Amino acid sequence: MRKGRLEFLNSQSDNLGTSLEDVEKRIKALGEDSNNEKELRYLARLLYAGKILEKVGLLYSFNEQSLAQFLSENKSKLQKPPD
Repeated sequence: MRKGRLEFLNSQSDNLGTSLEDVEKRIKALGEDSNNEKELRYLARLLYAGKILEKVGLLYSFNEQSLAQFLSENKSKLQKPPD
């Protein structure tokens, strides 16, 4: 009976080890998804800013000083692209 109980506990520990590895993989995947989402939001802000720059004509007549001034004046608009 003791041997049977020992075998049962060993199989349970193997199952727990596998379950913990699965949970670890899921946590890692969630972290990667979070990083991907941050990058996508950043790219969306850049695209949105590019569209605004194109509309006001700064994209084709690139002037670093006027671009910096425009970005600082419109910082609040550029922080979050529309949904």
